[in-house]
Amino acid sequence: MRTKTKPAVVAFPLTSIRTLYRSKHGRRKTIVFEADVKALKKVNEPNTIDEMVAEAKLEYTLGLTKTFTSAKALVKELRS
Repeated sequence: MRTKTKPAVVAFPLTSIRTLYRSKHGRRKTIVFEADVKALKKVNEPNTIDEMVAEAKLEYTLGLTKTFTSAKALVKELRS
């Protein structure tokens, strides 16, 4: 069963973005930019489960999460 997702708005502080590419040709104008993730998190606090999952996926993609190969290693990290 597919669930419908609601569109979300992400606010980009102007100081956190840097333009990498801009296309002015054709019907669709495209801008590719680099954004500072820390600045985005300060402005955009998660409000729904979908947004929190998306933020967790982003953190995993950026390598900001830890992985464990055993339950003992996880428990040791949690107790430290």
